[in-house]
Amino acid sequence: MSQIFGENTGKGFIKEEPNDIFVKALESAIFKAPVRMEEKIFLSDLWIITSLPEDLMVNIIENHAEKLNIPQDINFILDDKKNKKIWERPVSERVDKHQSKPASDEEAKK
Repeated sequence: MSQIFGENTGKGFIKEEPNDIFVKALESAIFKAPVRMEEKIFLSDLWIITSLPEDLMVNIIENHAEKLNIPQDINFILDDKKNKKIWERPVSERVDKHQSKPASDEEAKK
């Protein structure tokens, strides 16, 4: 069961928003965010773009990363305030910057 976030409408019920809405908003922000150090996106940049709460963004990234379409040149999403890695692309799926194809396991170990 997916977690539902929402707000009290004042009419005796809570307006619920499914996670898919937040996944799409975050995916859009990832495409708009500046790429730092050639392969990283910072959570603070995503927050500026979306205005979503940081804990919600972390929850979506950690629990719904498979639904996010993340560009191939992004290998990390970092919480720059807590200096913590939130998401990392598996080494086998990373693209070599010079060849524009996924790096092989042998190349990734170098």
